[in-house]
Amino acid sequence: MKLTDSEKTKGALSGERLQEAVQTFNDVGYVVIEDAYDLAFLETVRVAYEVELERFIAGKGGLAALEGKTFGKNHIGFFPPLNLPVADSQLAAQPIAVQVMKALLGDDLQCAFFHTNTALPGSGIQPVHRDTGHLMGVPHPVATLVLNIPLCDFTVANGATEVWPGTHLTLGPVDDARAAAFPSTRTEVPVGSFILRDMRMWHRGMPNDADYPRTMYAIVYERGFLRTPTITVPKTTWESWSEDARHIFRHNQVVDDEAHSPRVWGS
Repeated sequence: MKLTDSEKTKGALSGERLQEAVQTFNDVGYVVIEDAYDLAFLETVRVAYEVELERFIAGKGGLAALEGKTFGKNHIGFFPPLNLPVADSQLAAQPIAVQVMKALLGDDLQCAFFHTNTALPGSGIQPVHRDTGHLMGVPHPVATLVLNIPLCDFTVANGATEVWPGTHLTLGPVDDARAAAFPSTRTEVPVGSFILRDMRMWHRGMPNDADYPRTMYAIVYERGFLRTPTITVPKTTWESWSEDARHIFRHNQVVDDEAHSPRVWGS
């Protein structure tokens, strides 16, 4: 779906278009909304994010030291510090994304997982997987979803994620052999878009054969009855956030800027 000028001005989809987005998500397992972000803003974010990424890699001893400890060869998942502009309100709670997520998860949706994924040049291919399973072991309406915000155009050349439509409702094992029997597609989308994806959907990271990083946000939102371990949010960031962002991150701890440290895997 590509936003109209009217929708961008209002920061909301019409009732009919919202129903279309929700129906697509429920049927397919994901929905793409194009032209949702100002490109100059995203370029500012990308530059700041890549500084944090380089600092993270250096702090781990370099890329070679991360081999076998990441999401695959040259595929880096990390939690950036929630400073501006990396944690801008437009990223934490983009108004149209929030509108769609409220329709899917309810008004009490929440977030405590502000994450990113980067496929560096030379990245490998991941096994097919899903990020979460079914509650109680049976298909059900979405309980957890991820907001992906590309910071560059996603193409086959730079490793656009491969997804298997409809597999958010499947049962049984998830593996490459079984996936070969199902149709898949690549999430080729222009920068300025966002993708909402059911966390149960089969997918995998693909090789980045370009000469630049394929960067994206991967922020996880869930229904109010679920409880992800909380994170800290710097006071300066919190005070800059919209009412929606503060509501969605309400269970987390607001701290003085110098007391903030990003979440790490295993916590």
